Amino acid sequence: MDNLEDPVKKVTAESAEAEKSMLAAAGLEKFRDLKTLAEAYRNLEAEFTRRSQRLRELEEGNKAEAAPDGAPLPSSQNKAGGGEPAAEREAVIGEYLKNLAANRGVPVMIGGSAVAAPVNRPATVKEAGKLAQIFLNGKEENN
Repeated sequence: MDNLEDPVKKVTAESAEAEKSMLAAAGLEKFRDLKTLAEAYRNLEAEFTRRSQRLRELEEGNKAEAAPDGAPLPSSQNKAGGGEPAAEREAVIGEYLKNLAANRGVPVMIGGSAVAAPVNRPATVKEAGKLAQIFLNGKEENN
């Protein structure tokens, strides 16, 4: 009887090792064997189905609230997506724009190159003096 049990144990051990190496190769080491993997998949599939059904119920409830008695939604609510009131949408957009303006910093140039201004060289000493006055004082003095 021992002669028959040894090959069975050997085959069983080899198949278990093959199963573990297959799970490890697939990145599924946290599962002990294929049976636990299959059970986890069935549980996940059931949970996904429950959540999908719940989402469908909520969407149908939102449609019923947005359009009582089967009346069509006004065109402004159709565009807003889901019947969101225009005043609430405007408030959200206004808040976003206010935050955007408050967080405005120094603009950063990304890529490209700056365009050089044409060189303005004075032709006379008098023009050079005017440019020096503007540079030093910030304004031109009338002489």
